[in-house]
Amino acid sequence: MDIIYLATFLVAFISSILSGIAGGGGGFVMSPYWLVLGMTPAQGAAAGSFMATGTSVSSTVVLHKTDHFPKSKRLLYILSITAFIGSILGAVIVPKIDMQSFRYLLAIITVSALPLLFVKPAVNRRLSRYRALGLVLAILLLIIGSIITSSALSILFALVLMSFFGMSVLQITALRRLVGVTQSIVMFVAFTAQGYFIWQHAIAGLVGGSLGSYIGTKYAVKKGELFAKHALAIM
Repeated sequence: MDIIYLATFLVAFISSILSGIAGGGGGFVMSPYWLVLGMTPAQGAAAGSFMATGTSVSSTVVLHKTDHFPKSKRLLYILSITAFIGSILGAVIVPKIDMQSFRYLLAIITVSALPLLFVKPAVNRRLSRYRALGLVLAILLLIIGSIITSSALSILFALVLMSFFGMSVLQITALRRLVGVTQSIVMFVAFTAQGYFIWQHAIAGLVGGSLGSYIGTKYAVKKGELFAKHALAIM
């Protein structure tokens, strides 16, 4: 095995352990790594979406038989359809637009929003009366996240689901992983059809990411909700 593919496996493995523990954020590591390898943003998105299919499935396997599995099928279906549409838009727009400045802006907004992860439950109960607004915000964040392929939106998406739907971080992780399967498959197919798929690195990332996500998610479930919330903020 070429040493560079072993490096891809190890980077994917470590980043996915962290992502599994925190319920997201692996893209903060993998996105710049693909660029370091010399990939274009579209090639990185193709490899990343292929890898994300494995990480989503492995996390879902862990969460499937726990109390953290999503209870609302309606919300799952709506967000899955949204991810499908957003992924198609992302596959068309990403190769044509430099999104770097948007990523910086999203990172600043996300870091500023971190304290909201720990707001008092009474605030969340008041916001839960406005679930329609929460659904609109979740849909917008999911679509934007499919176009501007950045993990910076993980916190904002989690905040919306926590505040308006009363979901725990681990429940959000399960929901995001299920939705992520649809999102990653559509983006992988679309980018591959455009000739952006570099299969050697993508396979190394898929194997490393699947193993790491399984281990990280298992550990997060074992440690519990408060640990998952702090891990998400740190990630």
